[in-house]
Amino acid sequence: MLNKMFVMDEESKNLLSDFNEALKAQMIEMRKRALSIYASNVNSGLLSSFTLKGRCFMGYEYSKIHPVQTMRAKKMWAVLNGSLADYMPLYMDGVDIFELDYSEGNDCDFPSENQLLYLDEKIDNWNDELDQEMTKDMHLIHPFHNLYSHLDFSIFDLLWVRDFNIELSLESNFSTYPEDYPNDDLDWSRYDFDD
Repeated sequence: MLNKMFVMDEESKNLLSDFNEALKAQMIEMRKRALSIYASNVNSGLLSSFTLKGRCFMGYEYSKIHPVQTMRAKKMWAVLNGSLADYMPLYMDGVDIFELDYSEGNDCDFPSENQLLYLDEKIDNWNDELDQEMTKDMHLIHPFHNLYSHLDFSIFDLLWVRDFNIELSLESNFSTYPEDYPNDDLDWSRYDFDD
């Protein structure tokens, strides 16, 4: 309903462009930091395998440039951005997520900046649900499209957002069994449920 009320004019185009550029910068920063964490863990040799996840979330603080600065609006933002509760389960991984699995001797293919932003090497424009003529030169990134088209944020939820939170996590599992520990040989083809 809110998106049907939206009119793309020069002011809203400028706001959307600023949002897109701020989000793009944070996605690139997230990738840069993830590359650094990945390289330092591979080079340390401490972990033989790990999973690295990068997530980008819209800022938890309500935008200072939003024209409506009521307590109600700030509370609504806390619900929408996930800082208060998991009201929007689709947003649990944030704006976008990438995940890399490393195992010793098998380096991951890190997505390039363009792959992260556009899902392709070429610069694209994810403006399929907006005024095509007004947005033809904006190069809207896929994370914007994800928020707007798949996570069901209203365009009005996004226009004034300029701050983001990056979350990087590294998970590693390893066994504490001795190397010569005998494994159970489970023969799943035998019927032995009465044993």
